[in-house]
Amino acid sequence: MLKKYIILLLLIFNSCGNHTNSIDLEAEEQISETQYFRVPTPTSCDLGSQNQFIYDVMHDSYLWANEVPIFDDTNITETTPDQLLVQLKNSKDHFSFIIDQQTAQNYFEIGENDNFGFSIKLINLENGNYGLIVSFVYPNSPADYANFKRSNLITQINHQAITPENLQSIATLLDQESTIEFGLLSQEGEITYTTLTKESYTIETILYHDIIDQEEKKIGYMVFQDFIDLAMPEIDKQFNEFKIEQIDELILDLRYNGGGSVDVARHLASLIGGFHVVNKVFHHVNLNERYSKYNFTSYFEPYQPNALNLNRIFILTTKSSCSASELVINALRASINHVEVIQIGEATCGKPYGFIGAGLFCEKALYAINMETRNSDNVGDYINGISPTCLAQDDLLHDFGDPNERLLASALKYIQTNTCDLSTPLQKQTLKSKELPNQHTFKRLMPAY
Repeated sequence: MLKKYIILLLLIFNSCGNHTNSIDLEAEEQISETQYFRVPTPTSCDLGSQNQFIYDVMHDSYLWANEVPIFDDTNITETTPDQLLVQLKNSKDHFSFIIDQQTAQNYFEIGENDNFGFSIKLINLENGNYGLIVSFVYPNSPADYANFKRSNLITQINHQAITPENLQSIATLLDQESTIEFGLLSQEGEITYTTLTKESYTIETILYHDIIDQEEKKIGYMVFQDFIDLAMPEIDKQFNEFKIEQIDELILDLRYNGGGSVDVARHLASLIGGFHVVNKVFHHVNLNERYSKYNFTSYFEPYQPNALNLNRIFILTTKSSCSASELVINALRASINHVEVIQIGEATCGKPYGFIGAGLFCEKALYAINMETRNSDNVGDYINGISPTCLAQDDLLHDFGDPNERLLASALKYIQTNTCDLSTPLQKQTLKSKELPNQHTFKRLMPAY
């Protein structure tokens, strides 16, 4: 259940060797299912009570609590919870959000989506209108069963062209409507129409995997999308295959991975580094001044049989690579590990922050930033993103695994030459994309409709 959000008080981190870290709050600070840090869940769900809860949390456990503005009762009661959160957030915080509790539980714990099953990016077309290009499709989703593929171009929604004037209404339709007719533009310039209905499906967190033979090397390639509990057995299965095949290099594609569970990130990083990282610091976690005595350190996992023991790793990123994706990069690249992280693509989103649990109230979940992370070199201030080793633009016109897809091609080139691929300018047809209006933080974390 999502009620394990109080892990701050009870959590004992599995660690390596003799390192054991636990958090044990004093008796008066013990957290129950009706309390988030020191702030009790409201007993009433009227607007004033909900807003008071958010206001109190932001002044208590929020990472920048001492900078949160002080409002009078009028400011608190005459607004919505989402609007109040925006007013209280720090300028560094682009990530705190409120979401339906059941939606959060379905995604993070059960590993289930209830949507169309694809991610789309907004692009400008030559005629001055816009289109939506499919960046990935979840297996076994409605979009998958309708044969939607990466690079499909949507130019109509319910027979409406996508224009600058109706972008907001299009975004609202995608969020709120359960059945939509999509007009897809073919390479021949014809539009075909397909109707999709949102349905529940189990998330497959690895969207694509392959072993690429290049000269005398075996190169593992894995597109990993979601740091959720369900990912653990999928990661283990895939790394078992890589281990059996004795791959020489690994390309980990995190280009759209918005983050999630720290435990999954630590497991993935431990399998990559193997004996290089055993008994070493994974990350340091710092809370605000009020709770600083509960700061803690976690460690890479004990050695696992399917660990790859790699001394270098290629990671593909875009600005959508966030949170736990950045944590994997930052933890592995610490100097003590002697693991070379070669990052290819674009700078990441810049989120060295996270949530210890969620404040549950009135069937909602408040995710307010309450921790920052640093690696064993004390590096963690990448608020502008982690810069890539080799700059390359996401190539939405080629599918995952296609050797002509720019990010993958750049990684394969580096493996051959130990240099970034600077010989070819960005292809003219490589599209510049952006998010739809008002895509809230949860959509960035789980960027699918």
